[in-house]
Parts: sequence; structure tokens; C-alpha cells
Amino acid sequence: MPEKLEPFKESVCKLLQTIYTGAEFKPEDERQTVILNTNKNFAKKEFQALWDKINLKTIYEVQFDTEQLIQDSKVKIDAQLNIGDRIYEVKTGELEDGTAEQMKEGSLVRESKRQYMKLKNDLYSNTVYDVVGEIEVQTNLTRRTIVEILKKIKQEKFLLIRKNPEEFIGKCGKLINEVKASLIINNIVYHKTEERHDAKTVFTNDKFALRKSELLKKHIYDFLTSDSKIESDFAIALENSTEVIVYAKLPKSFYVSTPVANYSPDWAIVFDKDKVRHIYFVAETKGSDSDIDLREIEKLKIHCATEHFKEISGAEVKFERVSSYEKLMDIIQLR
Repeated sequence: MPEKLEPFKESVCKLLQTIYTGAEFKPEDERQTVILNTNKNFAKKEFQALWDKINLKTIYEVQFDTEQLIQDSKVKIDAQLNIGDRIYEVKTGELEDGTAEQMKEGSLVRESKRQYMKLKNDLYSNTVYDVVGEIEVQTNLTRRTIVEILKKIKQEKFLLIRKNPEEFIGKCGKLINEVKASLIINNIVYHKTEERHDAKTVFTNDKFALRKSELLKKHIYDFLTSDSKIESDFAIALENSTEVIVYAKLPKSFYVSTPVANYSPDWAIVFDKDKVRHIYFVAETKGSDSDIDLREIEKLKIHCATEHFKEISGAEVKFERVSSYEKLMDIIQLR
């Protein structure tokens, strides 16, 4: 491998490791990163008042028809489960004369042909999979329910497991979760508990951000921990808004429990009580305000968060999904 590709290779390897270890990926140039600690905005009485209202934990109670889940999952898997053939690409070329520098750049190889071919040998013949157990982990359903679903799907769909067991397990789990979400979205109730999220755990774990922007003035951290354009634009609008007192991009360690996965909202915002009707706000920033653009699992998570915040705060803390700061201003209602 050319020397100039080695740093790239190392970065890719580190990024892949974070998928399995859960560690946070840090850019290669450590001089461009900063460890985040909460700043003086975190101690403001306005933010502490909001935190005291949103840090309560809840438990949920849900009921749904298991037989309906089995039948609907069977129909969805039969209709939507597809696993492609394993394909690899063969490129043919000629090595031309040139300098060592050109060799390092990879510019001396002139491609003359490329061909896609199907992988025919079975890579999984000696591998044992607990298919039911893996889907059980993904869906939190009983083994009996998962077995009943797999027994009912078409044989040709079940035999797709031969092509790629990991993909079969992942896609089946996702499709079942979508069915599960659609069935329970109107049959879930949240109850307050005595437990609370601990601020030291949520806000003081090591977090890294790129040192590439101006210091934030109203955020509880000096820098934003996101590179998303939607979130960056939203933060700029919060910084410039005369109605905003203090805000936080909430860490993933702050979450609402749901039947499909823990859900972490994006923002906690305190507005000036003299300027708006809704002072305390928790927001999720999405590219669209339409439910049509959300998958069933995302709809369920949003619904669960709505019910959770209603339960712990009544009408004091408002939770909404918004696509922009302008949409947020439509909701908070100026005085």
C-alpha cells in the first residue's frame, strides 16, 4: 500500500473499532480537538431549573396483540426481505513507466477493464448462528414469537439465510421492529419513577469536539459536538436568538426508554419568560416536519418521548420535532 494511504488506513481502522467498542472516534490531528467540559452556562439557575424538570426517569407499560404481530411480521418479511448476491469487482490494467512519486500517487496504473462477478463459494458453511437468539436481542420479543414468525414466512424468503446470515438476521429484526412499532404506538403509557438522570454521569463524561468554530456563548459547552449541518444551523440560530437564555445539545447518555431502543432527544432550551409563552423546551431536529417522512420506529420513538415529557412535567416542558428554528418559534408563541 502506498505510504500516503497509511494514515487513511489507520483512520478507517480506528473508525471501524468504534462500531464494536462504543468508543468515540477522535480525528487524527489531536491539535484540532478539544475535550469538552461544561461551562458557566451549565450552572445558570435557568438551566438547572430545566434540568430538574427533565431528569426524572419513567417506565412504560405496553400491550399489543402477539398474534397480530406474528401475522403482520410474516406479511412484511415476505413482501420486503431481499438479500443480494455477494459481488466482487475485478479491475485489469497496465503499469506504465514513471517516477517513484507517481507510483506512490497510483497514477501509473492505466485501467483497461473492470468486471463484476458473483461470489459462488459458501463463506458461511462452517459458521454456526443462533438466528432466533440474535433476532431476540434486536426485538426484545420471546423466542417463541420469533420462531412462529420464521415458521410462517415463505420458504424462499427463509432460504435467503444461505446467502448472508448476518444480513438475514439484521433485516428480519428491523422489519419485525417496524411492525412492532406500528402496533404499540397507540398502546403505550409512561409512569414516573423516583429515579433521576445524574448530571455528573450525563454531562461530565469525556466528550470531544473539533476546535474549528468560535466559542459558543449560550451553550453549556464551548463547542458543538455535532458536524450535522441541520444541527449546526440550529445552534447558530439559538446563539443569535434574543429569546434564548441558555441551551444544551444533549448527550446520548440522556435518554428516554422505549420498546425498540433508548431514544436521546437533541436539544434542551430555556427561553426568556418575558418574551415567550413556552419557557422550557426539548427539541428533536429533523430534516422534515412530516410524519410521512419518518419510518415506523422513528415515529414510535418521537411518540414515546412526547408521552414521557408529558408524564414528568405536565405542560411545563414542551417536546416537539422541528426542522428549523423558524418552526420552533411558531410553537413557543411570542408574548
